[in-house]
Amino acid sequence: MLQDLENLVAGQFGSPISPAEALTRLGVPAASLAILANDEISTNTISTSNVNSDTLFQACSISKPIAAVAVFRATQAGYLSITAPITRYLSPRQLSFLETPQTKPLLQYITIEMLLSHSSGLSIGGFPGYVHDPPPIATILQGLSPSNTAQVHLEGFPGQRFQYSGGGITVVQMILETVLQKSFPSIVQELVFEPLNMSRSCYKLLDTEHNFATAHATAYTAHDPPYHIFPEMAAAGLWTTPGELLLVIRALQSSLKGANDSFLRQEWARLMLTPVQSKYACGWKAPAASGIISHGGSNDPGYRCLLLGWADVAGDEKVELGKAEGCGVCVMTNSPRGAEVVIKIAQAAGYLMEWPAFPIALGMDTDIIPLVASGEVSEDWKDWAGYWGDKWHILRGERPTLKFAYLPPVRLLPAAVAPRKYDHDVLSIDLVAEGLEVMLRLGWEKGERIIEIRPGQESDADILRRTHI
Repeated sequence: MLQDLENLVAGQFGSPISPAEALTRLGVPAASLAILANDEISTNTISTSNVNSDTLFQACSISKPIAAVAVFRATQAGYLSITAPITRYLSPRQLSFLETPQTKPLLQYITIEMLLSHSSGLSIGGFPGYVHDPPPIATILQGLSPSNTAQVHLEGFPGQRFQYSGGGITVVQMILETVLQKSFPSIVQELVFEPLNMSRSCYKLLDTEHNFATAHATAYTAHDPPYHIFPEMAAAGLWTTPGELLLVIRALQSSLKGANDSFLRQEWARLMLTPVQSKYACGWKAPAASGIISHGGSNDPGYRCLLLGWADVAGDEKVELGKAEGCGVCVMTNSPRGAEVVIKIAQAAGYLMEWPAFPIALGMDTDIIPLVASGEVSEDWKDWAGYWGDKWHILRGERPTLKFAYLPPVRLLPAAVAPRKYDHDVLSIDLVAEGLEVMLRLGWEKGERIIEIRPGQESDADILRRTHI
């Protein structure tokens, strides 16, 4: 399947080119990817440099679910209670880092569960990192010099609503270090990395480590410095590989099934992955009844990544996983354009593996136009030929073409994305305009044909209705 995926990437621009060249045209110098299927993890890389499956990438905000796993392992061992107030674990001096005169009385109502699910009300969504000499987290939480972010403090009521907070996850880091009296890297090494044999995962690059991907501004321009340092390790500081992140997914899938040698006991795994606020569970995005646990990541100056696994979290068999049962995908890149590429590749993997459709955004802010698939478009597209909306026209012919207003027609190609399923198991026909970031979904609404058209990244879909044939 990974070879098929590589060939699909290579075919994005019509003429035969290498997968690496196709990737650079998409704006990314290197992509490391891994697929979990049939209890086996397969890895591959597409790169213009010496990147391999052991090359370290910054996991960015995927650090957060790994931190959550460490918390639940510590909770299972009796060190913590996720429903206890943070005042049980932090000293008055540590709590003062987060205080303002007006909000001091509210801190006692924040729990670890709120911190992990981004519902604590604490500020600071993300961190930019440091070029050198990063300050300790006590300084960062207070927003004191030389911290490059403001104080982490309450902006909303604890438990009121979802508010993404890397600041809150950094408080989790302080709690773990305080309770277990060890450094955060040592804690995660003991609770997560060693039990899962994650030998290529760490929070600081050793001087002897040379196999890591350097950040790029574009596919061709390396960034200087090659990476930023993140002392906010629980929120953003993990270095790892896609294959090792899928070790975590596989362990959680086993835990949810209640295996005797589970990494987490079933009840703890379910609790961690049950939504608390706005589709977010503790450290993970896990929309109820979706069958998906996931998280994306974005670190300055150029790392972007995505981790996704399929699982029946509730255990009530209401989620139809089909061929996706026990599966997962992880993609890591080293340029800002990777934010789109990681989702395009994940979509394509799901398409090739015949997984059910998953939410395109996966916790990101935008919907992403899929890659082009190989093969021919279903002949059923002809039933959608005609005029749609004010300016759109699908022309009749041997192959589908799209015309917008007075512009010349553009060929429509099959999209590498899982189709939407309608009533009576009818599937959508998904198409991409050749050379453009425009997707059409030929579908149905209330028994009538419609077209959902997404005219570019960061655009909401428009629903088109037929005006005449």
